[in-house]
Amino acid sequence: MTAYYRKLCFLIAGVYASFFCFQNLAIADNYSKPLSGIGIEDKLDFHIGKNVFQKLWVPSPSSTTASDGLGPLFNTRSCNNCHINNGRGHAPEENVSGVSVPSFLIRLGKSYPASYTPPQNIYPHTGDEHYGHQFQGQSSPGIQPEGDYYLTYDTHIETLKDNTKVELRSPNLHWHTLNYGNFEKSTRFTMLTSPALIGMGLLGNIPAKDIIAKADPDDSNNDGISGRVSWIKNGDNILVGRFGYKASMPTVSAQNQSAFNTDLGLSTPLNPSPYGDCTEFQRDCLESPTGNSPHLDNLEVDKQQTRLVDLFVSLSSPPAMRNLSNKTFLEGKRFFDDGGCASCHTPKMKTGSSSEFSILNNRTFYPFTDMLLHDMGPALASGFPSFSASPAEWRTAPLWGIGLSKKVSGRVSFLHDGRAQTIEEAILWHGGEANQSKEFYKNLNKEQREKLIYFLESL
Repeated sequence: MTAYYRKLCFLIAGVYASFFCFQNLAIADNYSKPLSGIGIEDKLDFHIGKNVFQKLWVPSPSSTTASDGLGPLFNTRSCNNCHINNGRGHAPEENVSGVSVPSFLIRLGKSYPASYTPPQNIYPHTGDEHYGHQFQGQSSPGIQPEGDYYLTYDTHIETLKDNTKVELRSPNLHWHTLNYGNFEKSTRFTMLTSPALIGMGLLGNIPAKDIIAKADPDDSNNDGISGRVSWIKNGDNILVGRFGYKASMPTVSAQNQSAFNTDLGLSTPLNPSPYGDCTEFQRDCLESPTGNSPHLDNLEVDKQQTRLVDLFVSLSSPPAMRNLSNKTFLEGKRFFDDGGCASCHTPKMKTGSSSEFSILNNRTFYPFTDMLLHDMGPALASGFPSFSASPAEWRTAPLWGIGLSKKVSGRVSFLHDGRAQTIEEAILWHGGEANQSKEFYKNLNKEQREKLIYFLESL
């Protein structure tokens, strides 16, 4: 390790990160490797950004001013606690404290009457007046956390054509403690697990015109698929949403900074409030010390740390597809195509030529997503709309790397709320526009289903 690298670790990421600099450089995992062809300087920044991503933040005041400012209300102390090795999160087991599982979140929003038509078809991004946009069960010393909750699960049996029976579970949310009073009557809840963070820079650099061109909101070709663009109002501009389960964030940096501010309560260039998601009803929270520092742009996560985390997330490579020449892979791909899965899970995409990172320009890749919103049916509906996404609409989830989930994070958990514990369960929860593909899967025999799953696990 060079003296230059050690110096940057201490200056940029603080004392905690310096520990990770020594411990994690040798770790090679499938979701945290840089894109092939990355330059030396970007590779150095990639590893420093990884250390900022992994470091543990502390509440203010603290002697470690490069790492303080956590909270006052928060969900976790580190980005990596939610996205272990850049992997996906999981749902709590039944009757377990929900706030003990940092990779599982409760988002808060408003219900609207069916007759309500939002301006420009983009719903206001409104949370609960007492609890804000996200429920946070951790807090700085002297501040009450928002409370705690637990889940129970309903189960039902899905019977396939060959009489194979698959048990599916759906989560029920129960509030254990609410420290700031009751929710507003119009507040609704959406349960989410943290997504995997691979190939984000590639997805962020698909030309907007290519995403828009794939949309078919009125199903003009009568194939039953009517993908819509997620439109997000940003000041006077309307942008294409790309990231998050509802495609509610337009850029990698916006996604990262939103997580810093809401999940960890840290101020960033785009979200300068050092109080995160605290509301006006949480006075102790708003009167707490902050970590805003003059040498950090009067922020807690300054421009430099933001840039490094953005680079790390943007240049983290998706794993390469495996078993491409295997006969089972090829037969599984045929079932994937015959089932209409590729209508939403578009295999091949290409980036444009204007990325801030040259390594991302004009790059062909295979994410298996069209980046559009699709109606997945009432069984998977969220509690409230998100910008232009209705409760039943979700962005097509990229499929790359899903077979490595357990190896990366030690857990297997699929769909937005982690209800599916296998890929098969996730398929069987598909409804709405994907119902035909689900029925296709149900009509396959055991050997055919195994070949399709083998194909998916190889992506």
